[in-house]
Parts: sequence; structure tokens; C-alpha cells
Amino acid sequence: MSYFAGTSPAPTGRLRRFVDLLRDQWVFAGLLGLLWCGEVLLAVEAWDGAVALIPGNAALVLLAIVARVRPVQGGMAAAVVLVANTGVVALTDPRLYSVGLEKILVTENAAGMLIVLYLFRSGRISRAIPVTAVLVLSCLGSIALRRAFLGSEDHPVGTTFALGFLQLVLAVGTGLYLRRTHPWRPDAPLLDLLRRQWPATAALVVLLFLEFVSTAFEGVVPAVIGMSGGVVLAGLAIIAPARPVQAAALGALAVVTFAVSMRTFGIEPATPLVGDLSPSIVASGMLLVAYVTRYAEPRQATWCGAGLVGAALFAMVVIPPSYLSGMPASLFMGALLLIISVSTGMYFRARDGERLNSVQSAIASAQQEERMALARELHDVVAHHVTGIVVQAQAAHLVAEKNPQAATEALARISDSGTEALTAMRRLVASMRGAESGGTTELSDQATTDLAADLEALVESTIRRVAGDHASTRFDLQVDLAEPVPPEVSRSALRIVQESLTNAEKHAADATVVQIDVRSADDELRIKITDDGRYAGGPPVGGSGGYGLVGMRERIELLGGRFYAGPGEHVGWRVEVSLPLAELSGTGSHDDSGADRR
Repeated sequence: MSYFAGTSPAPTGRLRRFVDLLRDQWVFAGLLGLLWCGEVLLAVEAWDGAVALIPGNAALVLLAIVARVRPVQGGMAAAVVLVANTGVVALTDPRLYSVGLEKILVTENAAGMLIVLYLFRSGRISRAIPVTAVLVLSCLGSIALRRAFLGSEDHPVGTTFALGFLQLVLAVGTGLYLRRTHPWRPDAPLLDLLRRQWPATAALVVLLFLEFVSTAFEGVVPAVIGMSGGVVLAGLAIIAPARPVQAAALGALAVVTFAVSMRTFGIEPATPLVGDLSPSIVASGMLLVAYVTRYAEPRQATWCGAGLVGAALFAMVVIPPSYLSGMPASLFMGALLLIISVSTGMYFRARDGERLNSVQSAIASAQQEERMALARELHDVVAHHVTGIVVQAQAAHLVAEKNPQAATEALARISDSGTEALTAMRRLVASMRGAESGGTTELSDQATTDLAADLEALVESTIRRVAGDHASTRFDLQVDLAEPVPPEVSRSALRIVQESLTNAEKHAADATVVQIDVRSADDELRIKITDDGRYAGGPPVGGSGGYGLVGMRERIELLGGRFYAGPGEHVGWRVEVSLPLAELSGTGSHDDSGADRR
């Protein structure tokens, strides 16, 4: 459901939106602008047909910038402009300055890579793949046509293909890594793992591609068998952080099977690195050893490492031809790489342990400090009133029979003292909640067992409160609770949403929409609050105690949940929380807080 605090603002002008795009990606815009200016200077100096390419390259620069918000349209338009530039080349016969990709200008190359990155960062994968394919085909066609029009200049075709493939992998991998649409989705662990493993994936893919190029001319069967070991080992190395022991065991089995297959068919290795093992197999084996050392138990890591080393030695002896004369050098190189892999795994294992210990120590220290502060407040504020109640009750009991009037007066004083104690307790609770809710105690006593109703009441009260300052803000609340929510989780969820709305009021200048999405799935309560405002700078409205994110993180840590707070996908601010609905762990949570705007 949507709630409106007033009428919608007038639409922002196109020029202002474009200026905002330039400001948000000033690094890319500046780099592309410098490349374009350099090509303009070269074209003007030569004063040949390259001058006619200046408008097309300027259009590519603008399309690369606009692709931040319109990746599909920008990609298709860029393909059209690239083909149009090729037509200009055919008519004017210019001198082209290219780096890496033959006959492709540097501006064309950089703009295309940036567009592919944005396609896989913010666009749908189902659309990003075909649009990227169109861009690649237009680039390949432009290279072929420009070579036909201008000549090849003895530039190796394999180098162009290899560098182009490497650039494509880097652009796609970077886009997927920066995507982070659902950074903590428990229903897609494989996608999350692949997103985090993109550097290793890119490196292994490049190695496999180079090996394929070197073996492609030896026949289909030798190429397939020669590449099979590297492909299987690379896949296992990528998923090894999730299942290190299983991946290492399967990796050792894959190396033995690969060696037997090479021996059976009499296939010689085309690109041996260590003994008869290819670079992709060696790199994948090193990753497997490092991951199993980092994540597995020491005994399991020892056995898995021994299995991988034994399989590698078996392959070095079995794969034809066996380079027995160079075996000492191969063993030395293998031992050196093994030491590097184990050392890397042990280093990251130690870092993981230190990080876990520091987090647990910080949580324990914060909990102890909170308990001590609560004990002091209870002793100083509440115990005084309770002591007075006990003393007056004892006095009333002693004089009740002899002087009923005095007992009645004592009961009145007890009632007054109880009221004062209750008031003091409420002030104490309100003051303690003030650090977590930005000083707002309006809803301190409104948390019920109906989370959906509480959230609706919170949004409605927020609208009434911000009707003057944020008259154009729309509040969009979506609640989908498929299972009962425990009271402690419900109360924390309500306070988290309350604090996020308070932050939006204070910090999100010119926000037009605030979205609150609360849903339960897979034994978790997932909360996502986003706004499209911009940080205005300076002190927020009403001041800030600086404890908003700290309070939310502490609540989530106590419930064993996960927490993310940082800039939104394109603009604004985003808070994402996952709270367990089943058994509460009571331990630390994953905290992925971004910039401390709040």
C-alpha cells in the first residue's frame, strides 16, 4: 500500500538529471572526456577523415554516461553508432589510433566496456546478455570491415581476440560484482558465491581461453580432452569456498582421471607449466589448496592437501611424454607453489580468526557496558522509590490496628510513591530508547503482537508528523508475513523501521518516495527500507545523536540477524535487515554497514 504526505513535485528537468549523472560518475565521465579530447587533437592535427568520427565518438561518450540509468537503450544505441562510425571510415579512409583492439578507437573501446559493465550491474541479466552480444557482434563486424577498407597492418588476429575476450570478462565480472541487488539473499547462495569469486573466475577463464587457442589446431578430440582437466578444476576452485573439502577431494580425483585419459589417448600437453600440468590446472590446484587450508579443519586440510599433491605427482609421471630429465626443476617449482598456497590459506585463516575474536570481544564489551549502565540507572532512579514504598508499607502494617487513619494515610503515600516509581521507570526506559530511536518515544508503548498493524500505525503517524517539511514524500509500505513473528523480533522490526523513517526525515533531502518492504520467507524476517533522497550536508533537522545505526546494529546482533546500511543502488539510502524467526542464536551478526551518512 502507498501513503502520500502531499502532492508530487514537478518533474526534474532533463538537464538537471544529466548533471546529476555526471556528478555521480565523474571519474568515468572525466576519463572518457580526456580520451575523446585526445582523439580530437590527433584528428585535427592530421586533418583527415578522422575528423568525421568526432561526433560519433562524442555520442558514444554520452551513451556510456546515460547507460548508468538506461543500460539496455544505451547499449543498443552504442551498437548503432559503432556501425555508423564504420560507415564513416569506409567513406573517408582516416588514420585510426587503436590500443589492443585493431581498428577500434580508444574512446569506442572504453565506452563499450563501461556500457557492458552497467548492463550487468543494474540491468536484468536476461536483457544484459543479448544486448552485450549485439555490442560484441557490432565490434567484430566493425573490425572486419575496417580491416578490409584500411588494411590489416600485419596485426595478429589472435591478439585482438584474446584482448577483446579479456576486456569482456573484466567488464562482465566487475558488473556482476557491483550488482549487489540482494547482497544477503539466502535463497541464491550460488549466485552470491559467483559474485564474490569474480576475480578468480576471470583469471581462470583467461587462462583457459589462452590454452584453448594453443590447442585448437590439434584436432577436436585432443583439444577437448586437453581442456577437460582445466575446466573441471577451475569450476571446483570457484565453488571451493562453499565446500572446500568436497571440492579438494573431487579435484584430486579429476586430476587422476585427466592424467589417465591423456595417457590412454596418447595426447601430449600443449602448454605445460609444472611438469606436464597446464597453467589452468596449476592455478586451480593452488586455489583449492588455499581454500581448504583457510576454511577446513586442520586434519581435513592436511589430508586434502596431501591428496591434491599426490594426484599432481601421479599426473606428472603418467601424462605423456614424461619429462623425467626436468623432474627436479618441476618438483622444486611445485613445492614453491604449494608453500605459497598453504601460506596464503593460513594467512587468511588467521585474519578470519582475528576478525571473529574482535567482533565477539566488542559485542561482549558492549553488552557488559549496557548491563552496568542499566544497573546504575536502576539503583539511582528506581531503587530509591521502591525502598520508600517498602518502608511505608512496613510502617502501615505496624500501626494498622492501633491507628487506622495513619495506615490510610500511609497507603496514600505508598500510592503516590508507586506512581513516582512508575513514572521514573518510564522516564528511564524512554531515555534509554532515545539513543536508538533518535529521541522519538511516541511509539514506546504501542508495540503489539500484530506487526502489520504496528507498521501501518507507524507510517500513518510519520505522515502526520512530516506533513509540513516533506509534503511531497510518498511512503510505500509492503507487508507479507507468511508465518507468525516472535514478539522480540516484532518489536525489533518495528524499532528498525521507526529509526529508518527518522533517518529519512533528517537526512534524505528532496526525497519523493520512501519504500518499506517487510516480508517473511525461509524462517527469516526480511526488512528493506530505501529512499531516493540526496544528502543535503550540514547538521540534520532536529539534530542527531549519532547512535541510529549503532542502535539498529545492536538490536540485530542480539537476535543473530544480518544488517546492511549504505548508499542505494543509484541514489538515496538503503537499509536491509534479516532476522531469524526460528531459533535465536544470540550471537553476533553480519554487519555490512556502508558510509555513515546516518
